[in-house]
Amino acid sequence: MSKMFFNRLHLNLPDNRLKRPFIVDGIRSVAAAGFNDYSYKIIDIETIENYILGYLIKYDPYGRGEILDEETGTARPGGTVNNIVAKSVFLINTDEMIIAYEEIQNMISKTMFVRMFNELFRINHEGQDYEFSISSIKEQYSFIQHVQTMREIKKISISLVPSNPNNADLWRDTDERLQNNNITKYREIQESNTTEGLIIDEETIAKIAMSEDGYGTAEASGQDENGNPITITTKTRDQEITQNLPVHIERSGMSNIINYLSRTFERIRQRTNHQE
Repeated sequence: MSKMFFNRLHLNLPDNRLKRPFIVDGIRSVAAAGFNDYSYKIIDIETIENYILGYLIKYDPYGRGEILDEETGTARPGGTVNNIVAKSVFLINTDEMIIAYEEIQNMISKTMFVRMFNELFRINHEGQDYEFSISSIKEQYSFIQHVQTMREIKKISISLVPSNPNNADLWRDTDERLQNNNITKYREIQESNTTEGLIIDEETIAKIAMSEDGYGTAEASGQDENGNPITITTKTRDQEITQNLPVHIERSGMSNIINYLSRTFERIRQRTNHQE
């Protein structure tokens, strides 16, 4: 069973080009990238309507494995060139700009998937003007709830990027300010040396909520409810949105993968579905 992590895709283009073809071109190519004696490549791309399915593979381009010499009872060099050692499935919803991808323990970590996906995307669009990044999506609004239990908050750091494609009612004003002022990256730091600590107002809550919805990061430090020093962050792994994908579903084809993961895609979409 594969554990799928759900992340936001952020793509800014300086012109009116459509994002879906740009994404497809960024992953459907012959490009490969190396890291620590292994190579990475995206293969087996399929598309259905607003979905893109593919695999990020990790392979050995040198054939460094060993084989058994039965005559001598010893091992000798003889690995297979381009042997695939790990294969991570991913599914992209281009309407919502969400990617679900598999982490393979000890082979393709979350960090390595994002790193190599970004690198291959960059190689495929070498020389073009654009901004592209991937950020995690948190369970709705677990970080805010944790902050509100803290006895004293000394520092809050917030980093944001504009939404794509929709915003949520709670942080719509923040997002529209970024959009209207052509702000592509925003960073804010609040600090307090008073005994009471920072006061978390509605504007700050909105910015934190935006980060938890996958459009940035937030970090708070101070004292927990028991007076102990604490630092919390939206980067914490156990807050991330995930869903297990059974092997038999993955092997049954793209349509069944989409159907199986659709409830989580929809749950995330509803967070930016305005109630008006």
